[in-house]
Amino acid sequence: MFSVLLAIIASTSLNLLMGFVSSKYTYDVSFVLLMVETWKLLICSIGMRVISNESHFQIRWAFAVNALLYVIVNALTHHIAILVPSALYNVLIQHKLLWVVLFSILILKRRFSKQQYLSLVLILFGCVLLKLTDTTAAISDIGLVLIVLQGICSSLSSVWIEKMMKNQERPHISDDEKKQKLYWFLNDSFQMYAFGIPIYLMGNYTTTVSAVNIPIHLSFAMIALSVTNGLALGAVFVYHSSVVRSMVSAVVILLLAFERGVYTQDIVVGIALVLLGVVVWTSHFHLRT
Repeated sequence: MFSVLLAIIASTSLNLLMGFVSSKYTYDVSFVLLMVETWKLLICSIGMRVISNESHFQIRWAFAVNALLYVIVNALTHHIAILVPSALYNVLIQHKLLWVVLFSILILKRRFSKQQYLSLVLILFGCVLLKLTDTTAAISDIGLVLIVLQGICSSLSSVWIEKMMKNQERPHISDDEKKQKLYWFLNDSFQMYAFGIPIYLMGNYTTTVSAVNIPIHLSFAMIALSVTNGLALGAVFVYHSSVVRSMVSAVVILLLAFERGVYTQDIVVGIALVLLGVVVWTSHFHLRT
């Protein structure tokens, strides 16, 4: 549960900070992303060394699938921003939750109860209502196709990470089950980030920013929150599921709606639906136990 709470706090804080920074300063996005991934690699390597002095590293090439999917998602984000207004994009991209459920069924062979499906639908519609402001602008057919494709790639990446990280056939590291699980989470995370480093290096050396005026302390804060958020979300895949990861996004949207302080009828109803969906999902596990 700690990883879920940490992911919610880090993601919400990061969204607020990036909104503030984007409105007042310019910064080198490629360089920030490269620093974030580099720090993740360093933290994972230190964590593995603390748990075990022996090397158990074995390349898992399937993590390259995630690197490829991230490239596609990032490229589509650039093109979608040109074709679709951001407010409308934020509404339509919420369909990812449905793809996550579908891929969880197909790839992870997971089954959901009617109560869980109900909670997912409530959260999905709640998120749409929370984002549904000034969305009357027209959208091209190409833009709609790209949003659907991005949702598929992003969701597939989430489920694939969960599949890779929940592999039970691992060498013995420690008699402590928690340390065993933590070690392989750090090992998997290290490989996942390592496959992405060449992509971020390429982006860093192929893009230029004319004027960077962001204060150094805000740069550090953004990098620290991004690192914390990335590691916390990775832990959610290991200790929970990709569906819970999507629910974290829903709660973050909810908190950001509160932060806006504008309570239209759509926002109030959206908040109620998200809260109800989370309660229904949580009660499902209480009933099982």
